[in-house]
Amino acid sequence: MRVIIAGGGTGGHLYPGIAVAEEIYRQEPESEVLFVGTKTGIESKILPKEGYNLEIISAGGIINKNMFSQLRSIMKMLSGFIKSFFVLRRFKPDIVIGVGGYASAPMLSAAAIMRFPAMIMEQNLFPGTTNRYLSRIVDRVVVAFEGSEKFFNRKVDVLGNPVRKGITDCKYNPGKTFTVFIFGGSQGSHAINKGIMESLEFLQKEAGQIRFLHQTGEKDYEWVNESYEKAGISAEVAPYVYNIVDMYGKSDIVICRAGATTIAEITASGRPAILIPYPHAAHDHQRTNAEHLKSMGSAEVILENELSGKILADKIKYFMYNRERLKEMAEKSSRLYRQDSAHNIVKLCKFLILK
Repeated sequence: MRVIIAGGGTGGHLYPGIAVAEEIYRQEPESEVLFVGTKTGIESKILPKEGYNLEIISAGGIINKNMFSQLRSIMKMLSGFIKSFFVLRRFKPDIVIGVGGYASAPMLSAAAIMRFPAMIMEQNLFPGTTNRYLSRIVDRVVVAFEGSEKFFNRKVDVLGNPVRKGITDCKYNPGKTFTVFIFGGSQGSHAINKGIMESLEFLQKEAGQIRFLHQTGEKDYEWVNESYEKAGISAEVAPYVYNIVDMYGKSDIVICRAGATTIAEITASGRPAILIPYPHAAHDHQRTNAEHLKSMGSAEVILENELSGKILADKIKYFMYNRERLKEMAEKSSRLYRQDSAHNIVKLCKFLILK
């Protein structure tokens, strides 16, 4: 099978695409997968490290931009659209998959014109602008959540949100040292970083019994690293975590945002979580995601406008001293993940190829 996976920009778009690529190679080792993205997206950093081939095209956003930026983005899209024809003609894919993000628009548009089988994957309950447009021209639309179909004027396939290999193998196994894994998405979150740094003064008694694994993003890395050192609290700090499977495996609890891909990963790994939804997400969908996990008993929720170091420290200490509660949350979390997501998406790809 020869497959192009187009899109990215953020981890939320890219990682489900990587999960599908892994499943393609698992089912058919002789396959060839080519990713298509932009040089400014996270894919340009992640994919070479993962061993995947990446074709760079130009693309840009148009929504909520000034006139000059919109014109520049239109020119980028046109350039990306033209290059997509050459990529398709050279690679000759059996199918093209769009995972959301700017780069998927020119590639999927070109694929539709050249009549290559094509499908899109929508990770969120509320679809992004690119995928709403592309849904009109592709063969199939795959969504993660029941309820997304109302945003598309067509039939959709509800197949869940696939995660990368290894994440589902992270069995919950509490260690002697209470380990907290913190990340605010692929870009990091200053609000979460600030809250955690403010919590350290309230965790001095627990300093020898607790450690943090913290993905900060580039901007806050040095400040956060120095703050842990000054507080005398054990921490592994990195601007970006490439081996997230290792982080999930080490952690007792996760403190993070509530994007769809993050939710899929913490449920696939069976990790209890303290969720701090991003307040400016479209339709406030992260809060919806977070409240759903809370209602199922697998997570606690702190809204960003209520976030403080004291509140975070109190939550951390509560779970540190109530491990049985964490085990219950872990069990409930693991029940929420749709285990066969990647398998069924690849199965659908094969159907479209043979159709």
